[in-house]
Amino acid sequence: MATPDHTRPEGRGALAAYAYQQIRDRLIYCHYKGGERLVLRPLAAALGLSPTPVREALLRLVSEQALELDDRNTACVPVTAREVFLEIHGVRGDLEERVIRELATHITTDEIAVMRAKHHDFILAYEAGSPHAAAVANVVFHSTTAMFSRRLLTVGLIRGLWTRMGPVYAATNCLPPVTPADPEHPHLKLIAAFERRDPDAAVEALREDFTQARVWLEPLLPA
Repeated sequence: MATPDHTRPEGRGALAAYAYQQIRDRLIYCHYKGGERLVLRPLAAALGLSPTPVREALLRLVSEQALELDDRNTACVPVTAREVFLEIHGVRGDLEERVIRELATHITTDEIAVMRAKHHDFILAYEAGSPHAAAVANVVFHSTTAMFSRRLLTVGLIRGLWTRMGPVYAATNCLPPVTPADPEHPHLKLIAAFERRDPDAAVEALREDFTQARVWLEPLLPA
């Protein structure tokens, strides 16, 4: 699944913002793995931009801790160790619980239908045996759900954390142990809770989802 499309703007500041969004989306949607070097000129060519706005975008992402600089001042995707993963995972869980609890009070039937469609995409990717497609579909499910919330500041913080989580999922090279087709999958429990307008059940489903992800991912990460 491709990252979201953004119309290319004009002007230096706008081009830097465009480059930033493109690279950020690639981080979020599992395009890059930890340890990968984002060499300026090849990256600029791939984005169809000159090096200057891309350099500005990379430095902005470094300042946000989504990227880091190596000893040659080349931007790199951080390798996330277990301790850092647990910190990010915990903070993200706290923030998403706030979003889910609020969303359960006003989510619409049409929005729930979109969630079902995104989860179906997750099932198809899983059954196709594609770890990368499954990882992207999982991110899309969570990000789409969050965007239905009215807590836009919180959602922005969550997306910032996903710039570190996307590369973790990209590097797994294996499918999660629980198939999304399981009727008891936490995503389906979350959708059912939304249909009942039950914030407590929605939060419980989210916590179960996060626990399954932690149990799966933590042993795969460097100590």
